[in-house]
Amino acid sequence: MRSFTIVIFMIINSVGFAGAAVAQQVLDNETLRNADYREGKRAFQGRCSACHTIGDNGMNLTGPSLWGIFDRAAGTKPDFIYSAALQKADFKWTADTLLDYITDPQVFLPGNVMTIPEPVPEGMRTVLIAFVMQESGGADWPKPENAFADEQPDRSKPYSERFPSFWNHMMFNTTRYRMVSGDQELIFKAYFQEDGSITTNTEAEGFWHITEKDFMCYAIHKLKIKPSEFVECFPIAAMAVPRFAEELWKSNPADGVIMYGGIRPGRPEE
Repeated sequence: MRSFTIVIFMIINSVGFAGAAVAQQVLDNETLRNADYREGKRAFQGRCSACHTIGDNGMNLTGPSLWGIFDRAAGTKPDFIYSAALQKADFKWTADTLLDYITDPQVFLPGNVMTIPEPVPEGMRTVLIAFVMQESGGADWPKPENAFADEQPDRSKPYSERFPSFWNHMMFNTTRYRMVSGDQELIFKAYFQEDGSITTNTEAEGFWHITEKDFMCYAIHKLKIKPSEFVECFPIAAMAVPRFAEELWKSNPADGVIMYGGIRPGRPEE
């Protein structure tokens, strides 16, 4: 009887929703309070901000806004359409469930559609979660004062020096697009040039620039599809980590239009 009880106890503590159950708290408040806010912000900007906003009244992007996420049941934000896996999930978002999720989304919850090029490195996870808690209204401690007082960018420097990772990633690789508009589909490749222009492997062309808030905005026109042009903006930090895949992000440049974007390494020979 004692052996049977031990076996049952082990089963109860190991069974969860697709391996997502957390037996005990891993990230305690003291650990989160002491996390480096600056490093957490950098991690969020580089790995999350292309798909998620985080502040109050933030809009949904490819993924939902993360405002108010903590202690909310998974898959229940009313103005966002979740995957079937998240709609059926039976857990609330906590620091620990988020930790498991960003470590490997598919292992944590098979069937969910959030894709990341690689798991968040172990050294970034705590600072990232602490930052999300502070910025999404889920922390009971204040943000540090003057956390970025010593990080005033030198705007006299060229973009290649201010944003070297972004510059090398965008200026020397190929951006691939797949635009779906009704029953039409257009696949084309774009090349961001150092002079602010955009060339493509079609007749389409465009231009790009960096805003005062460090967003890269660009426009492409002369597309052989309706709409024949579009404009998009992305935070530079979200584009600074080199990632390569046919489709890395999804956006809606116009009503009824879905744009899939990806990065391929290198460019064709001149």
